[in-house]
Amino acid sequence: MPALSPNACRSALAGLVLLAGAATSHADVGLPATGAPTDPFRHVQALQDIATANGGNRAAGTAGYDRSVDYVAERLRTAGYAVRLEEFAFPLFEERTPPSLVLDPEAPDAFAAPREALRTLAHSGSGALTAPVQAVDLGLSEGPLQASTSGCESEDFAGFTPGHIALVRRGTCPFQTKAERAQAAGAVALIIMNQGTGDQTGTFGGRLERPAAIPVLGVSTELGRRVAETARDPARSRVRLKVEAETGTRSTRNVLAERGEMKGPFIVVGAHLDSVSEGPGMNDNASGSAAVLEAALRLAGEPASGTPIRFAFWGAEERGLVGSRHHLDALPEEERRRIRFYINLDMVGSVNFGRFVQLSQTERTAETAGIIQAFTDYFETRNLPVEERVRNQRGFGSDDAAFAAKNIPTLGLFTGAGNAKSEEHAARFGGQAGQPYDPCYHKACDTAENINRDVLGQMTDALTHVLRGARTIMPDR
Repeated sequence: MPALSPNACRSALAGLVLLAGAATSHADVGLPATGAPTDPFRHVQALQDIATANGGNRAAGTAGYDRSVDYVAERLRTAGYAVRLEEFAFPLFEERTPPSLVLDPEAPDAFAAPREALRTLAHSGSGALTAPVQAVDLGLSEGPLQASTSGCESEDFAGFTPGHIALVRRGTCPFQTKAERAQAAGAVALIIMNQGTGDQTGTFGGRLERPAAIPVLGVSTELGRRVAETARDPARSRVRLKVEAETGTRSTRNVLAERGEMKGPFIVVGAHLDSVSEGPGMNDNASGSAAVLEAALRLAGEPASGTPIRFAFWGAEERGLVGSRHHLDALPEEERRRIRFYINLDMVGSVNFGRFVQLSQTERTAETAGIIQAFTDYFETRNLPVEERVRNQRGFGSDDAAFAAKNIPTLGLFTGAGNAKSEEHAARFGGQAGQPYDPCYHKACDTAENINRDVLGQMTDALTHVLRGARTIMPDR
């Protein structure tokens, strides 16, 4: 899920309710147990096999993603759905090699930054260069740091020397603004150090809205302070950095299938089908895709009464919600207005899991109140703790953010990303405090072994149950 990326947005959801190791709820809804034909994990395993056979990932624009589309579309067609593949283009950014950063490279004690302390922002320019680094309105002090406006105004670059590398702090304004200000001032590269406030201290990912002409790196607060020290010494202020990346555009597809006549109000239920390029993406987000697909297959064998449903499997979510945004932008306004609400499933098989029903809006709406209550009742009657939360919408979020931006009520199911569980929540809900909900978030180890099959089954059962009853719990307009 972007800059902060879907990653950082999801990481902001620390402290939600957890219950690790609870039993599955398949028997509660009269469905076969794990391992049977309606087990959603079978789809996770199929998508894992696809990733393994196609370079280890299922990123948008790759053969692994295309085979994932084929798998989902074939299952839906076999179940009797009319399937539509919605094609769109997205901006491509792929690193050929990891970035590098060396301070005072000609000195005997030259410092090469650890790989884990820096990251290339998506749509950064490429280049290998050595130049003096110059700090720009960093506002660093001995005491607690304050929110930063570094690099947000043209005046911040007054006195900046063209041909230098600019060092700014993250905060307040978009990365794109900082990059454009730096380029206009003649910077040959831009280093953005984390803000250093709250939990904004580590290495971070991000995305520029448009391709930059210069390399743009994000670094941890600790590394940023070290670069700032280098900038203070004119004799040792030179920095060597390298970014090697490919930019361009590629085409990919959403998968859409519909249940019932779509002439009146309808629901959209979706999950992103693509992975990051670093791994196969089994929890993020083969788990959500498997849950939506399995719910659709279960409902296909039942009468299509009640509110119509559009099942959606989005492409290029990890590139900035491109698939869901394209879909909404392409809809006629009259059709978009008929969407009663959107249900998003993104990461619903986390190994150190929680059970979250989350909203993109700060308050319930008439459309979402009954659905939220239905999910809550489902879990509570099975003694499975659950908590309603509002998603922190910094950055891009997940595909629910695309719907919320169109003023469409949204909610989602989620079991946790890369943020750590607190002692309080571990004591209350089980699991391991201090450990991530998903230790393999956006990593190569996000394989089928990174899935908690029990919680995946519970989330799938809950989704199926609520969609069956959507007609009776939705308000009239």
